[in-house]
Amino acid sequence: MDNCKGNHCIQCTVDKCKNHCQTSDYCSLDKVSIGTHESDPKVCQCVDCESFVAKS
Repeated sequence: MDNCKGNHCIQCTVDKCKNHCQTSDYCSLDKVSIGTHESDPKVCQCVDCESFVAKS
């Protein structure tokens, strides 16, 4: 059973992340860090969730 307490201020559909609530599309963290791997980001693909932790 999933006991995840999703943060309804942080929607997330990345179910391969350890912080994702499996029964709903929310992150379980209180806050996330957002960053970029580009020097001049122009599109959403340039933005990253730096709080991502891969499931093991």
